[in-house]
Amino acid sequence: MQGLWALGMLVGLTACGGAPAPTEPDAVTPEALVTQERSATAAPLGRTVWLKACATQKYVSADRNIHANAPLVANRDSFLGWEQFVVGDAGNDFISLRVSETGLYVSADPNAGGQVTGFRTALGDWERFTWVPQPDGTVALRAKSTGQFVSADANQGSTAPLYANRASVGCWEAFSFGIVGGGGEDRWVQVWSDEFDGNSLNTSNWTPNTSVHVNNEQQQYTTASENLSVSNGTLKLTAHLKTNNGYPFTSGRIESAGKREFRHGRIEARIKLPVGAGLWPAFWMLGNDINTVGWPACGELDIMENVGYGDWVSGALHGPGYSGNTPINGRFYTGSPVSDWHVYRTEYSSTDIKWYVDGALVKTTLRGEVERYGAWAYDKPLYIILNLAVGGGYPFGLNGATTPYYGVPQSTANLIRNTPQTMEVDWVRAYQWR
Repeated sequence: MQGLWALGMLVGLTACGGAPAPTEPDAVTPEALVTQERSATAAPLGRTVWLKACATQKYVSADRNIHANAPLVANRDSFLGWEQFVVGDAGNDFISLRVSETGLYVSADPNAGGQVTGFRTALGDWERFTWVPQPDGTVALRAKSTGQFVSADANQGSTAPLYANRASVGCWEAFSFGIVGGGGEDRWVQVWSDEFDGNSLNTSNWTPNTSVHVNNEQQQYTTASENLSVSNGTLKLTAHLKTNNGYPFTSGRIESAGKREFRHGRIEARIKLPVGAGLWPAFWMLGNDINTVGWPACGELDIMENVGYGDWVSGALHGPGYSGNTPINGRFYTGSPVSDWHVYRTEYSSTDIKWYVDGALVKTTLRGEVERYGAWAYDKPLYIILNLAVGGGYPFGLNGATTPYYGVPQSTANLIRNTPQTMEVDWVRAYQWR
């Protein structure tokens, strides 16, 4: 929101079984795989996992400290960043694996005998795999590029590269896996909420901010009840076409700075949005060191922004090297109109940031992806902001309106004049992982 564009679990992979096997027993026939491969959607999409090879009883690693193009090996005793992989949906029942440490894709190169590496920057057929559950609870990975299963060949030694070069599944092709941190919703513990009961803003949680003017926005924030109120169980931030302090609109903005700040966790709110080109409601967070390091060094996490379109919202990160028109952003379609109630949520940790709409994961950004552009700025307490802006750079970038106001077309000015527009918030809740 400060710029113009606006924690999930980590999973490690580990092999199952007993001691390393000199030969590969109990291979699964291709005929048996037909049914199993239909279960690819059983993959823990959006989760971070570790993989452990049955053949070595060691964790799979993509450690690039060996060299930049080092292949994956199954020889680690623990799962840290190099041994953690984010499982993604690669389309058509394929999955992708991204190295948590770097955000780069795992790939099976058919020109190198199917050697498996973890340094690819883009998703193509070499980076697509089928997740094949096995009867004993392990999983096999079949590379689209070779049509073969990823194998940790015990006869080649514990430091040998993984190859996608086997036609059937035995111990060498079987991997146990787990979700880093546990992966259960029951591990999230609610630590705070504001349900917006009563008839006034709870000032132990929030402070109205009436002094901020950024992004060429066209509103003056006020504390007037017509702009900021609590009633019937909801917070209401309402925009009026009413000149104040030289601005053509008035509206409301509240912040939890110095009162409710959270270092890593899950933040969510149930919100109903107004629709009109140039309206800019947002639910977002800033680092609590903004007054000492400034913006964007403090870090900004935009959980939900909308610029007047009825079927989508967006999310983004802003920080040093990736602020303003940030490359780290996403557009999320809500299924039903944004004027309906929806729950918008983020989970942020030291390794990744996730966005959810109505409980569905819609985007994951890894620390390594952010650090391609600049410093990771999210290992500190962040505070929450709810506001309804009108006009400004982000709306203008999409609607191109310069009159009657910057980022606000005449149709929206008329809409607000005739019916003041309200962003309504049912509740805001914070959770931490225990």
